[in-house]
Amino acid sequence: MTIRTSPLPALTALFIVITCSSAASAASTTISAIISWQGQGQIFPVDVGKLRFLGVLEGIMYVETAEGAMNEAFVRCPIVQDIDAADQSTSAKGNCVIVDSPEDSAFAEMTCEGVAGFCIGEFTLTGGTGRFSGVSGSGSMTVRSPVHALAADLTDGTLIHAAAGILQIPNLEVDLP
Repeated sequence: MTIRTSPLPALTALFIVITCSSAASAASTTISAIISWQGQGQIFPVDVGKLRFLGVLEGIMYVETAEGAMNEAFVRCPIVQDIDAADQSTSAKGNCVIVDSPEDSAFAEMTCEGVAGFCIGEFTLTGGTGRFSGVSGSGSMTVRSPVHALAADLTDGTLIHAAAGILQIPNLEVDLP
């Protein structure tokens, strides 16, 4: 997927549903989110048998509410992923932005640890701007990715353009003041 410099398209109806459900008081809901992503970045050796992927995941977030409604949004997450070839362990940390308009954005952090191809962790909404100011919430997440297989035989600084995977957050609690 090519990285674009233009602003991201509209934010998922997740936040619209939350905002419309209570204009005068705080709204809280639990949703299920799946992000189908593609990534690109570079792989670097950082120690004996250890690699680091520096890049960005970009894709579509599909959100299902308790009422069964399915909506989607675009997401961009710069990440750092460490891969240990000896024990096949991995860890990753990143930040995500979901943009409704230049004035209305939501931000999140993600962290996970696991084994090659499978990482378990936390997805945390950290704030926002405009009508998403003060948004918070979190949920357990899993990330599945073949980046470890792509990285195994690459040289220092190799560009990866075809990494892909899925990030699942089955119970994301969202609070909007």
